[in-house]
Amino acid sequence: MQENGFRKFLEGNGLTDKGVASRMSKAKSAEDILGYSLDAAVDTDEMMYQSIIKIQPHEDPKHNPIQNALRKYYIFKNGKEFPQLRYYKK
Repeated sequence: MQENGFRKFLEGNGLTDKGVASRMSKAKSAEDILGYSLDAAVDTDEMMYQSIIKIQPHEDPKHNPIQNALRKYYIFKNGKEFPQLRYYKK
């Protein structure tokens, strides 16, 4: 994960220091769960899809902070949002 760049990206989106710290922590948790870097996770849409699927069992279905941090990283790296899973086409 490109920590400094991601931190600046989050700060530039109007998050508080606490919000930035929370997303950075959740991004690191995502890497721990996945066993690979977020750069690899967001490299292709298929890899992003597989990464989200792998993270899902580790979260409460009503609250997905780790997945949200991964999605923010996807925006940071790719300049666009990843679609909701129900709209994702392989």
